Amino acid sequence: MNIFTIDVPLCKDIGRILKKMNKKVTFLEDPLNQSHLFKNSTDMMKSLFILPLHLSKDSWQQTSLYALAESHEIPILFIYKRTSGMETPQTLPENTFYETMAVPADSVEVRIKLKSLRNISMQLFSAKMKGQELEMIHQKSARSLRIAKGIQLSGLPLSINNEDIEVKGLSQPSSELSGDLFYWTEVDDRIYGFIMIDVLEEGIHTALINMSLRTLIPDLIKRVKDPIFITKELDNLMRDLFQGVNRENKNKARITAFIAYVNTKDRLIEYVNYGLPSAFLYSPCTNQILNLNEGATPNGPIPELPIKKIVFQYEPGSRFIIYTDGLSKTPLPSAIDRSDHIEREFIENVHLDTQDLLQELLVSRMRHSVINDDICIIAGTLF
Repeated sequence: MNIFTIDVPLCKDIGRILKKMNKKVTFLEDPLNQSHLFKNSTDMMKSLFILPLHLSKDSWQQTSLYALAESHEIPILFIYKRTSGMETPQTLPENTFYETMAVPADSVEVRIKLKSLRNISMQLFSAKMKGQELEMIHQKSARSLRIAKGIQLSGLPLSINNEDIEVKGLSQPSSELSGDLFYWTEVDDRIYGFIMIDVLEEGIHTALINMSLRTLIPDLIKRVKDPIFITKELDNLMRDLFQGVNRENKNKARITAFIAYVNTKDRLIEYVNYGLPSAFLYSPCTNQILNLNEGATPNGPIPELPIKKIVFQYEPGSRFIIYTDGLSKTPLPSAIDRSDHIEREFIENVHLDTQDLLQELLVSRMRHSVINDDICIIAGTLF
C-alpha cells in the first residue's frame, strides 16, 4: 500500500510507528504538485492518505490532500488526539471511504486500521477496473453498432422520380439497428417491384435476419416477379436461417411482408399482403381510399393457409403508403391499433409532397407515444 501524508506533528507520530512496521510513508510538501505520485499510477486505488481529523483551514497542505483524496476516491485514515472537549469535525469525505484512529496508538491497532482500509482500497480498485472494462466494452459495442447502422442505411434503395412513378422511403429503428426493411427496383421496362418486410421480435438477431434477407431480395424480386412465389421463397429462407436453432426459439422465425409489382404501362398493380397492416392507395378521380389488406396470415404456426394475390388497375395520379406495424401499433398499457388514424392522416395530408407526407406520418406517431418498434414507410405517386 502506498501511504501518503504531510509534515505535521500528528502525522509524524503515526509515520514513526509505520516505519517501525516496515511501511513506506511518503511525506508530501506540496500535494498538488506531487499528485503525479499517485494520479498516473496503476496503483492509485491501492493508496492511502493520512490526515488530521480536525483539518486546519490555514493549512493548505491539509486541505489540498483532502481535496485530492476526494477527487481520486483515495481512502483516508484520519488521526486525532483524545481530549475532554473534542469538537465534531466540520467536514467528512463524501466521495471516498475513511477510518478514524486516536493517537498515540499501538502497532496492533494500526495494523487493524491499515488492513481495513487496504481491503476497502482493493475493493475500490477492483470496482474501478471493472467499471473501466465495462466502459471500454460499451464504447466498442457502441462503435460497432454505429458501423452496423451505417451499413443498414447504405442498403436502403434510392428514391425514384420519373414520368411514371415517384417513390421514397423512411426507416426509423427503435434502437441502433432495425429488423424491418424495404426495397424497390425496376424489374422490367416500366415495371417496378416493391417489397417491405417486418421481422417480428426485437434484438440483434432481427438485424442479422434483416441483412440476410437484404442480400437476397434484389435478385429475388427481379428473378421471380410474382408476389405469391416471393412470399413462399421468403418463408423457405426463414426456415433455412432457423434450421440450426432450438425448438424454443423457432417461433421467432416469423416475418410479415408486403410484395407488389406495378406495371406503369398498363397501370396495373398486383400484390400480396402477408400479414402487414393495410397499405392505402388514394384515387384522386374518385376521391376514394383503397385498403390493400387482402392476403395471408404471417408465416409460422399455420403455413398451409393459401396466399392470395390481388390484381387491379389504378387511376393516374394515385398516391400510396405502405408501412410496418411500428407505425400503427403502440406500446403497453394502451396497445392500440392506429390504422384508422393513419388512414385519416393520409387523407388529410395527401396533398403534401412525398417527403413531407412521410415526415408527417412519423411525427404524428412520435407525438402519440414512445416508439418501441421499428418503423418503415414507403410513399409515392403513380402517374
